Amino acid sequence: MCELCRRTFLGGIAAASVASVMPRAFAQDARFERAAVTLPPRGEFVITNATILTMDAQLGDIASGSVHVRDGAIVAVGANVQAPGAQVIDGQNRIVLPGLIDTHWHMWHTLFRGMSGDKGPEGFFPTVTKFSGSMTPQDMYASTHLAAVEGLNAGITSIHSWCHNIRSRAHAEADIRAITDTGLRGRWSFGQAIDQSPEKTILLADMEAMHKDWSRYGNGGLLSLGMAWRGIYRGNAYLPVEVYKTEFDTARRLGLPITVHIGTVKTATQGHIEGHAKQNFLGPDVNIVHACSASAAEIQMIKDAGSSMSILPHTEMRGGWGFPLIGEFMSAGVPVGLGVDTSALYGDVNLFAVLKFAMAIENGRGGGEFKLTARRALELGTIDAARILGIDKQVGSLTPGKRADIVMVATDRLNMAVGSDPVHLVVESTQPDNVDTVIVDGRILKRGGKLTHLQQADVVREARTALADVRKRANWR
Repeated sequence: MCELCRRTFLGGIAAASVASVMPRAFAQDARFERAAVTLPPRGEFVITNATILTMDAQLGDIASGSVHVRDGAIVAVGANVQAPGAQVIDGQNRIVLPGLIDTHWHMWHTLFRGMSGDKGPEGFFPTVTKFSGSMTPQDMYASTHLAAVEGLNAGITSIHSWCHNIRSRAHAEADIRAITDTGLRGRWSFGQAIDQSPEKTILLADMEAMHKDWSRYGNGGLLSLGMAWRGIYRGNAYLPVEVYKTEFDTARRLGLPITVHIGTVKTATQGHIEGHAKQNFLGPDVNIVHACSASAAEIQMIKDAGSSMSILPHTEMRGGWGFPLIGEFMSAGVPVGLGVDTSALYGDVNLFAVLKFAMAIENGRGGGEFKLTARRALELGTIDAARILGIDKQVGSLTPGKRADIVMVATDRLNMAVGSDPVHLVVESTQPDNVDTVIVDGRILKRGGKLTHLQQADVVREARTALADVRKRANWR
């Protein structure tokens, strides 16, 4: 798209949003208040007549079965489940599976979808950095809320929001509120402002205060806290040791899981993983993102340290950072999860498509059709991802006793009307429009293809208003 056409198109969006502005949902002070969103109540129901992919190695798949849920927990799964008095949800022409789990996502980027241009100054990093400084807490809420609702609509029930535009505690609180208002499960990681000086630490006092008072933020235990750590490098130069070590040591002292981008670009960050390993900045509490530059020796270092990987194939290839090393890490025995990363670069939120793309990449690189099977890909988006986030005792499989995070995929649509293998149908054919029902912690948040507690038009309107405001503040036309 030519630059004039691109700006005219975006200007049209802004004009449309300004014309339909609702009263702003926030007070204009830094620490806004907002009316709480009421999530649907938990109840008792049984899904019947469904094809069930439990992702539980003992239970396996059930060709025609039921899932009984009571008070947010899975009570029973099987072919002949009895649940007298429970609400019945007919699962005919439906595949039932655990909700998808995204292990790494910059949800606050979502306002900037489609704004990364075709030459250097308009690329992904310059664009996001340029606008980040113009974002208020209200804008953070609108952007992350749009992401969360889009993810929920597409069958994602757990997320890891890696938030690195924290300019104040109010920015952090707004970003968290956007997720809890949606009802999602997962982790929210406290990071820096994206353009922050390397000479300054992140807002550690705010992070520690929020950690101490996390019951105010965690939505009844659905959301946990982590640290979005910058690591020891900025480009190819070290950050000041007193900065990166203070940040890391604070997270360790608080017992927070740490996630860090290391070895992002194959040709520019070689040796960075080894640099972290030599300073003992790897470990079971450290999740590494990207690692496109990882050598065989560095992969072994990650394995030996007990760290895990979040690999984001769409953005790694779209950004030109390198081929995702999914197979290499899996072969070495390193735990691997997948994610959307950023819709400012990827374009949309469809974790089913990420699973499919990962499968295609591995089979293409491996020179065979079966290097990464559809079932193994689905494990990466469910039970394996749950292990990455430390929530596998709660979710990731449809196992009695776990919490009820469930997705129902409709197979009576054109793109899924025929097919004999439900796993292949889920991984290779599912689109967000096929997601009929989404349940998080026993709450039905989408049913019959419609969100139950949110108005999509309101979410879109608020995001468009926020984008118009940010563009105006950034003097971008």
